[in-house]
Amino acid sequence: MALRNLFIDVSSHQEDSVAYFQLAKAKGVMGVVVKLTEGSEDGSAYVNPRAAAQIRNAAAVGLRVSCYHFARYTSNTDAQNEARFFVKIAKQYGMTSDTRMVDDAEVHSVADYNSATAAFLNEVKALGYTNVGLYSMKSFFTGGILNSHGFGDAKIWDAGYGITDLGIDNAAAWQWTDNGLGMNVDTSYDFDGAFTVGSLNLGTVPSTPIPAPNPVEHVGHPATGTYTVQSGDTLSGIAAKFGTTYQILSAINGIGDPNQIWPGQVLKVTGTVSQESTYYVQAGDTLSSIATKFGTTVSNLVSINHISNPNVIYVGQKIYVGEAKQGQSNAYTVQSGDTLSAIASKFGTTWQALAQKNGLANPNVIYVGQTLTI
Repeated sequence: MALRNLFIDVSSHQEDSVAYFQLAKAKGVMGVVVKLTEGSEDGSAYVNPRAAAQIRNAAAVGLRVSCYHFARYTSNTDAQNEARFFVKIAKQYGMTSDTRMVDDAEVHSVADYNSATAAFLNEVKALGYTNVGLYSMKSFFTGGILNSHGFGDAKIWDAGYGITDLGIDNAAAWQWTDNGLGMNVDTSYDFDGAFTVGSLNLGTVPSTPIPAPNPVEHVGHPATGTYTVQSGDTLSGIAAKFGTTYQILSAINGIGDPNQIWPGQVLKVTGTVSQESTYYVQAGDTLSSIATKFGTTVSNLVSINHISNPNVIYVGQKIYVGEAKQGQSNAYTVQSGDTLSAIASKFGTTWQALAQKNGLANPNVIYVGQTLTI
């Protein structure tokens, strides 16, 4: 361990100004690892709002820039989805192929955490970012949760405060404090240059296409679909709609603070909507026509959906239409893997009838999230 180069890692909790990174550099910092993402695109879909400025301004003062993703995966497939999301945002921010891409794996969210973590790192490499790293705390490496020698050439970044023994023999870096510079920032030593040495942007942005997220079985709590948060929603309220708990939704979506959700956020959900039908707005719909379709009133739809202007709805918007009434039109939301014939069979009708009722020009083309009238 000849080197002990200083580097820091930043998220939305830290500043993003040139002055901030100049100060860090003046204190001996040579590199910065910027948080890009957390969770998956079909889950919490979190992107650090300060990432772009942090990357730009850290590079401007000559710091070596790496990126990290906060892992929330609950299966190997989910880990691949999270890797794809991480890479997608890295490419959007112009990160070149020589960027160090780090999996921040500190939430033991799946039984075989080692396997899921390997799936994440391998997917990142397959998508063109071959310089990978793995961050976790000493207890994960020494407690049998993660095998530091099980991830090929990934640089192992070991976290442990107030210790003298890192517990493993292949640590490339050590996060030794959360405030070593008096700047309210995690500070680490780089032992082999992975996070601090080398010129920037020697490569190009990888051109490997990013596959769409795969349907995921979440270990312990299978995800049955997604839900877009509406104004006025709470996590406990959403959980009640789907017959589950806010704790389970928090786990599936990697939500640290269950009080912090926002309109437009896409959540993975498990369970089925309990005695309440939903409808996705189609082209040409009005709130009045939807109310008529489901045997309710505009004022009721306005109330239960927290709609501020009943004249303003948009295609794809999810509308709660209240408890299903006997004999009314039924709505079905297309799930991953559905075909029109399978849906028809489920509801005791024919694909021809569904195609006609829903104005489908091509019965072979339906899409996840589409609302069909049964």
